[in-house]
Parts: sequence; C-alpha cells; structure tokens
Amino acid sequence: MNRGARSVRRPERLLLSALGAAWLLCACERSPSSEAPDKTAPTTSPTTQPAARPTPADPALRLRDYVAEPDIRDEEAPASALRILSTGPNITEICCALGLRDRLVGRTRYCDYPPGIEALPSIGALTDASAERVAGLRPDVVLVPGESRELVHRLRPLGVRIESLADTSLNDLYASISQLGEIAGRPRTAAALIEALRGQHERVTRRYAEGRRVRYLLVTGTLAEPPTPPFVAGPGSFYDALLSGVGHQNVLPPDHRAFGSVSLEFVVRADPDVIIELDPDGRMRPQGSADALRAWGRVGSLRAVHEGRVVVLRGPEHYLIGPRVMYTYAALCEALRE
Repeated sequence: MNRGARSVRRPERLLLSALGAAWLLCACERSPSSEAPDKTAPTTSPTTQPAARPTPADPALRLRDYVAEPDIRDEEAPASALRILSTGPNITEICCALGLRDRLVGRTRYCDYPPGIEALPSIGALTDASAERVAGLRPDVVLVPGESRELVHRLRPLGVRIESLADTSLNDLYASISQLGEIAGRPRTAAALIEALRGQHERVTRRYAEGRRVRYLLVTGTLAEPPTPPFVAGPGSFYDALLSGVGHQNVLPPDHRAFGSVSLEFVVRADPDVIIELDPDGRMRPQGSADALRAWGRVGSLRAVHEGRVVVLRGPEHYLIGPRVMYTYAALCEALRE
C-alpha cells in the first residue's frame, strides 16, 4: 500500500451505497466538510424538499430518467403483490425504475426521489432504523445496501426476509437490478433496464471520447477547513469505472480501496490536474468552485488550484449508484472538460 495514500476499512453505510449515499461510506452520519457523506444519507436535513429531477449536462444526450419514467415489459404487468421495504435511496430508485413503486411500503428518511416518494412511511436511517416501525409495515422483504451488518443484526429477530444489494461498482448496479428483478417477478424489465443503462453509458462515452485526458482526484464531500485528510473515490468505485472509460486517470494507486481517506501529503505529491468535490446541496460550497479553490489553496502547491480546475458537483443524486448514474457520468465528464 502506498504510504501516502491511506485507505480505511470501508464502514457500514447509512444508505448504501450512494454512496444510505453516504449511501456507501459511513457507519454514522457525518458532516461533509470532514468526511465523505453517507450515501444513504446525503447531508441534507430530513426537512429538505424532495430532490429535483436531474438535468443532463448535455440535453442532446437524451438520457431517459427511468426512475421517474419506468419502462415495464407488458408481459410482466402487474407486478406481484410483494411488500417491499427499501433501506437506501439507490434501492428505492431501482425499485421505481422496475415499476415497483406501488410495492414499496416504507423507506429511509433520505429516500426523496422520485417526487412523491416522501409520502411513504419512514423507518429512519440505517443507523437508527426502528425495528418496531419495520415490523409495523409488515414487509415481505427488506432490501439493504451492501452488507449493512448493523441493520441486518437489528432486524434478524423479526424473522423478515432480508436481501442485500451490492452497491460499490458499476457491475454491482447491474447485478442488483437483476437480483431485484428476480425477487419481484420482473426479470425481463430488469434485463431491459440494464440494457438501456448500458446504452446510455455508450452514448455518454461517445459524446466525451475526444478531448484532453486528465489525472483527477474525486472527493466524496468537501475539504474541511482547516484541511484534513479527505475521503475519496479510488479504483474499484463506480466513479473510477465510469471515468476510466473515457481515458481519465485516478491519481490514487491501484491498491487503494474503492472508498477511503488519503493524506494531504499524498495529494500534494500526486498533484492532480483536476480536483472534483461532491456537495449534495450546495451548503458547504455556496460560491461553488470559488470556495473550493480557496480551501484547496491552503493544502499546498497544486496544479489544479493554479489552473483553477477545482470543480464542485452539486446534487444528492451524484452519491447514488442507481438508475440515474449516467447523469452523474455525463456531469463528471463535463466537469473534466477543458
């Protein structure tokens, strides 16, 4: 392991993944200024308005939002009467993209998309999910992101069926869609969704195939002030898989974990061409890249700072490895353009 690139044990997610957001990264809810946001739990407050429908970086790409507009195979309608409880925003979005919205009986407080989903009962978040609320919803199956060992341990005494959906890599997304399709009796719809997302992937890749290739660092939050080791996306993450497809290079070494912290000394030595920060709601970087440039300027001499290439990508959807992930792919590619 590169001594400067310190990876940490991947903790249980509040959400998931995204990556709940941090659907992917934390065992407890953390401030995005010092840690990666939990992918199940973007740093928005529980009273935040439901997430807005994403706008593609390039409207010409015509990326269909399958969460809001599912494409259900006629031969698989209606769905089975399975009562589904989702414990992650990415899982909720996969369910909706498979046309299973009316099968959902509960969600976490961070499941806020598609619009109207907040009307479903909330069980809390992964770290504080109420077993009593879960029991009261009488689900046939509880879908959990990744391993989520703490939540699984809490729910086992209920005797409810628990299914884990992997949420780290792009292949995990496709496998999770297929798995849920089998669970809910929608295998053809799942296969069609996977094919459609792969088609979107190819379209975005073609759109951004030309241009300068850069060495980047993707921070799954915003740099703290004063600076502390940031939480970053490394090889094995879905971000890395997407950006490597158009030739961009992650500055982290191949043996770094998919998600983990990295020392500030390593960042200075690696000297990325571009630094990307994720800010779920804009509260940490109200002035966008101008705020980020000031923060990273305190780390040391960095090419990205000198050239003004510290980019802030806003939106909670960018933490989720779900059916809207190609919106994130296009947004990242647009951010890395000259």
